[in-house]
Amino acid sequence: MSTMLAKFGIRSEDIQSEPMGFESTGRVLLLDGDSYCYELAAKYKQLETMLRHYETRVREVMFLTKSDAARVHLTPKGCHKNGRHLLNTVKPYQGNRQGKPKPPLLEQLRGSLEHYFSVVPDIMVFNHYDIEADDALMIDTYAIPNTCLVSADKDLQIACTPSYCMTDYIETRLPQGNRFGQIHETMTAGGKFKVKGKGTSFFWWQMLAGDKADNVQGIQKYLGKLCGDVGAYNALAAIRCEHEAANLVLSGYMDIDQNPLPEAAALWLLRTPNDTAEGYIASLNLNNDVRSFINDCYQREWKREASTEVSESAASCDSEAD
Repeated sequence: MSTMLAKFGIRSEDIQSEPMGFESTGRVLLLDGDSYCYELAAKYKQLETMLRHYETRVREVMFLTKSDAARVHLTPKGCHKNGRHLLNTVKPYQGNRQGKPKPPLLEQLRGSLEHYFSVVPDIMVFNHYDIEADDALMIDTYAIPNTCLVSADKDLQIACTPSYCMTDYIETRLPQGNRFGQIHETMTAGGKFKVKGKGTSFFWWQMLAGDKADNVQGIQKYLGKLCGDVGAYNALAAIRCEHEAANLVLSGYMDIDQNPLPEAAALWLLRTPNDTAEGYIASLNLNNDVRSFINDCYQREWKREASTEVSESAASCDSEAD
């Protein structure tokens, strides 16, 4: 029995051989598929075995989210990652991942999935070489109605559309028209402080706290002190307005004259293929001082031109679940 379905007393074999067990709703599962690639490539030695179990994983998530179809997005080796490695961030984007050992058949599995599922009518798989899987998933949430997002990557908590947590088995969504949402504190199983959220409130929290998994620093100091997860949470927990949060965070960057645009571009996920972090920030109701500061920052050198060296660096930083 699958550990994923064991909680519900259901066997994987049951959902493979029988109808899904719920009335069709036309819902589409948007699945970040990289974590399953790592899991199965590390667990099994035969590619055919990995592919078979991969389909089982996808169908289990479809069952739990009551989805009729699935779109699975992957970030293979060699992905340009929307140029995030070209940003002049405080620390190199995903620089903490270079040199880490990976399962031997990881890329072979990723490369085989599109072909394997090409004859499976209700599951589509996409390998992305220009943007990351996170970006593609975010774009899908805006482009496709009636979806449910599933990802082990915490960055996608920025999405305001319905999402399903595979650890709590809970679906969350924001009220119609509310993209800011809110953050809240929780604890890990080991008793460590952790912040969860939904909507752009989580992005603004990351702009202060950073993202250790992707080696993004965030703000270097806030109100004269180092700002970690707790400090960022305390600064933003009571705020319920997106514009207020933006002005608070960007004022912090302005106080120390740190350009927020590289950190924002590293953290922001695309809503459309032409979306940008700086475009999102410019659309907000910023006060005059903050807007003047952002306009000045835009004129600074905050991202580099593409080069062979940077491209090789990007290729070496493979995607991982956060």
